[in-house]
Parts: sequence; C-alpha cells; structure tokens
Amino acid sequence: MGGLLDGLNPCAFGVLLSFVAILLAGVAMGEARPRLWRVGGAYVAGMFVTYLLLGLGLITAVTFLTRTHLPVRLMGFLVVALGLWMLKDAALPEAGWRLEMPAASHGLVRRMLAQTTPVGLFLAGGLVGLCTVPCSGAIYLGVLALLAQQPLAVRLPYLVIYNIMFVAPLLVLLTLVANRRTLNRIGHWYIPRKTPIKVVVGAFTVLLGFVVLVTA
Repeated sequence: MGGLLDGLNPCAFGVLLSFVAILLAGVAMGEARPRLWRVGGAYVAGMFVTYLLLGLGLITAVTFLTRTHLPVRLMGFLVVALGLWMLKDAALPEAGWRLEMPAASHGLVRRMLAQTTPVGLFLAGGLVGLCTVPCSGAIYLGVLALLAQQPLAVRLPYLVIYNIMFVAPLLVLLTLVANRRTLNRIGHWYIPRKTPIKVVVGAFTVLLGFVVLVTA
C-alpha cells in the first residue's frame, strides 16, 4: 500500500507524464509502444534500482542505530511532521516552503529526460528517484523505520516488494500510453486530482508515523 501511494505521488508520476510526452513527440504511431518500453523501461529500472539502493543504505544505518529505540522514535516523529507538511501543501500550497523536487534540479532533470539511449534514461530514472525524495520519501522513511525492527530475512523481501509497488503505476502508464490522445486523457484525469492525492498521501504518512511511534 505504501509503495503504491508513493508511486502515485505527483512528483514521480507527474515527471513520468512529462517524460512520456517528450518520448512521443516526433515518434510514428507504430513505433510508439516498442520505443516506450525500450527507453521507458530503462527509466523505470533506473528509478527502481536507485530507490532500492537508497532504502538498503538507510535501513542498514537505522538497523545499526536501533540498539536503542530512540532513532526509530525520532524517525517516527519526522514521518508525522512530513505527513502534516504534505497536508499543509495540499491545503495552503502558497504558505511557506513546499515538499517538492528542488527547483535547482529542474533543468538537469529536463535535460536527462531528453536522453534517447537506454543507458541515458536509466541514469535519468536514477536522478529523478533521488530528486523526488524530498516530496515522496516520507512514506519510504516510515516503512524503513518499521522494517528496521524486523529480522533481515523479513525486511529485505518487503523492501523489494515496496519498490516494485513504487514503480507499478509507472509500468501501468507505459502499458496504457501508446499515443498522445491516451496520454492527454490520463493527464486530464490526473492533474485535477493532484491535491486530493496529496491529501491521501499526507494522511497515510501521518498514520504511518504514529504506527512507527507505537511500535518503536
């Protein structure tokens, strides 16, 4: 559930919509689907690997520190705070700093998304995965805090499942979108619902943070 909500957050999903629009520009109709899966799959793979490695690194550090429960409790408080911040962004988007991709990375992301090779798109997916951490990493942080309290044989499979669910919406989008008309329909459906999605993600994050605090 957490991975799926994370994958639907406006950062990762919105960037993928832009990426698919760039990819479809100038591509003949019959070539669209094979090209989408070839380079789009590389982009998703890059995001998956980056998020998985980031999670492995964080969970290793947290596990090392969890000889006492203080680090997990601090993570729980941080997750609650980030969830409340998401709700603030949804209700009062102009009030203060927002949890979003850093503005300084926008130009670099656009240049990376213009890559045409699988290797370039793999690196672009990794970059976007890192850049979306400020606005989508709260759920991941909460899940990592819960998994850090579990045996290694339990947390590693769940970490992989989380990341599969994280990229699932992106894979579904690549499956559905083979022409600009379909892309426009998905964009017109998704964009007006960005705020409700932020509310759902923020509320889930707050709840997840409290679960971490209770179980720490």
